[in-house]
Amino acid sequence: MNSRGRKAFIIILFNFIAVILGIVSGLIIIYFAGGSPIRAIEAIFFDPLSSSSGIQQIVIRFIALYTMALGIGLALKAGLWNIGAQGQFTVGMVMVFVAYVYLRYLHPVGLFFVMILLATVGGMVWILAPAILRIKFGANEIVITLLLNVVALYFGTYMINGPIRGSQSFGYPITDTLPQYLTFPEITQGITYALPFTLAIGVLLYLLVERTPFGMHARVVGESLETSLYAGINYSRIMLITMLAAGGLAGLAGATYIMGYLKHLDAGQFGTSFGLLAIIAAMLGRKNMLGIAFSSLFVGYITIGTEEMAVSVNVPTSVVFAMEGIMLAGVLLSTFILERTKIGTVLLGE
Repeated sequence: MNSRGRKAFIIILFNFIAVILGIVSGLIIIYFAGGSPIRAIEAIFFDPLSSSSGIQQIVIRFIALYTMALGIGLALKAGLWNIGAQGQFTVGMVMVFVAYVYLRYLHPVGLFFVMILLATVGGMVWILAPAILRIKFGANEIVITLLLNVVALYFGTYMINGPIRGSQSFGYPITDTLPQYLTFPEITQGITYALPFTLAIGVLLYLLVERTPFGMHARVVGESLETSLYAGINYSRIMLITMLAAGGLAGLAGATYIMGYLKHLDAGQFGTSFGLLAIIAAMLGRKNMLGIAFSSLFVGYITIGTEEMAVSVNVPTSVVFAMEGIMLAGVLLSTFILERTKIGTVLLGE
């Protein structure tokens, strides 16, 4: 095995151990709670693939996670952390219905694209303040984007209880259902053209990052601001573009989730863990635009499995969130070990 293959193997091994650590922790909790770990393993790894509906859910989850993880991975290239993808995703979903409610006089084709555009712009606006504070004042974008997730939750709750509330909501905080002509057409049952749309975005970002000077500049900025200054790279511009792209992609993910699958919005959608899972996918994919595709598919598959486990083994959903949190912590720890310690330098041969 050559040095490049050895390095890739070690990285995959460390990340695999991190994911298994999260799953094993959940199994231990299940055991002490009186559940069956064997049945839990079956639910996680086999139930999602045992039916067409399970496979459809994996694809639907993949579309949202991949779009968000692409943005997070792009920001990571420039050394920036977007922990607010969940909030930007929420804003994107809300803006779809803002367009539908207030701009429905537009031609259906035009309205379809305006809904996507407003969702994307909404995500960009939501990350604009953290980006400016980071670039101009050196503020910690991790804390600011994280706190804006809470603000987005309240923003979404306000909007769904008032401005975008459905005419047939009967007292519940829910929007109207989008008409079929404002949703992505189906390729097959349960899977829409949101899938190739998302894959096309992934290809474009891969070409941008791997085949253009912008991608090279982003990597230099992420590795060392001092080096970027010496090389004459405008690091402020790179940071701003990557942060706006990260927020815009998270908002776009909200649009594809609504227009490609859900078709309505209720308060329950504000509590999803898509943002956390997208960070895991971005880290597992090692910030590589193609690697993130495989890691997003894997994370979507595992997530559907853990949700199946929560039902079949009758464990609280908090166990699922705990497993996801430990997976993220494990992936971050493995990344730190490989990139920031002497152990990682020896293992990777750098």
